[in-house]
Amino acid sequence: MRVQAGRLRTKLHEYYATEGKDDQVVIDLPKGQYTPVFSYAERSKEAVPISSENGGGDEALPVNGSAPVSTAADFVPGSSSASVAAPEVVRGIEPNLSRMRLWQILAAGFGVLAIVLGAVAFNYRAKGQALSESILNGLNGAPGEIEMIDQREVEPLWGDFLRSSEPVLVVYSNTLFQGSSEEGMKLLKSLDSSGSSIGSPIMPQSEIERSKQPVIEHYTGIGEVMGAYFLGDFFARARHTSRVKRSLLLNWDDLKTQNIVVLGSPAENFFLRDLPQNQDFIFKPMEEENGKKSFGILNPRPRPGEQRKYLAKQDGPSRSQISEDYSVIGSLRGLNEKKHLLILAGITTLGTQAAAEYVTKPDYIRDLISHLNTAPAGAPPKLPANFQVLVKVKVNGGVPVQISYVTHHVLNQ
Repeated sequence: MRVQAGRLRTKLHEYYATEGKDDQVVIDLPKGQYTPVFSYAERSKEAVPISSENGGGDEALPVNGSAPVSTAADFVPGSSSASVAAPEVVRGIEPNLSRMRLWQILAAGFGVLAIVLGAVAFNYRAKGQALSESILNGLNGAPGEIEMIDQREVEPLWGDFLRSSEPVLVVYSNTLFQGSSEEGMKLLKSLDSSGSSIGSPIMPQSEIERSKQPVIEHYTGIGEVMGAYFLGDFFARARHTSRVKRSLLLNWDDLKTQNIVVLGSPAENFFLRDLPQNQDFIFKPMEEENGKKSFGILNPRPRPGEQRKYLAKQDGPSRSQISEDYSVIGSLRGLNEKKHLLILAGITTLGTQAAAEYVTKPDYIRDLISHLNTAPAGAPPKLPANFQVLVKVKVNGGVPVQISYVTHHVLNQ
């Protein structure tokens, strides 16, 4: 395109140096630009010689009181002088032919530019189409590329989400902390406090103002980050859309109108403490064997082979030394019976990551379905409408390395 613009610029200068030297309006194409500039021709102050045919000699006089007509050298393309009067036509130059020649040059030049721009656009479009086809081929299972999810395999667990025309809303925990990262942070609300209305800020403004330390809302757990990735990747493979939202921005209208996947326990997502549905596995503070208070999972009505409480195992004073965790995968109806709520919550953030992995990896999904299937032999698998699944998570070096089914309860809603 730069080469063609240069050729057009040369043609314009040639035109104004010859038959277009007397034009009042000058069209220029400045260097480095592809937009034409229109301006009035700037005339010199020298008078036009009067020919002998007009009865004069070589004496220079203005014509009809107008500014003298200059030669081609007097034109300065791109300049402007609105106060200069229109020049008379120099004898021997045909204005119509001159203008026609100008428009021929312009038409040819801009035609070339249009062709060049069209070729560039076509090239970009071809490259974009090739890229799209490459991605699509990868999603369709091309060797070494992304493999698609077989929706028939995940239908019992994810069917209600994937059949909806709306994107799935993925909500990640985003609680309020008191203090600072430099001096130490703690949850603004204690683990045994009641739930609260959702929205940002989640706490009443008056309570925040009474706080003696700064209140921040910019942190979430690494398990929630990884969980959001697992879910986004899963929905992409399943050819379904999703979007993410932090819990402090969630509102009750979302819970009524959206299919939602929640990452994180009631320890961070305070609104989960307000849900009206009855649940069998409950997150709450409890005492460990050494008398230390910790956040764990309570099973108020344990069945044969089940424990009454489940706690994370920590091999040292730091919470980063977790070696064993537990997670609950809860499928509940939304506030609107036509909508669904899936809660993926670990005692720690690593357990939340494991729960997200358990419902997005095909092998784990098959394992979950095998334990919850209520369909008769030979019929397609079918899961209860509302349930909670408890899984155990082995952690090594801050990474969940093994996830295993423990038990599940069907909920009566």
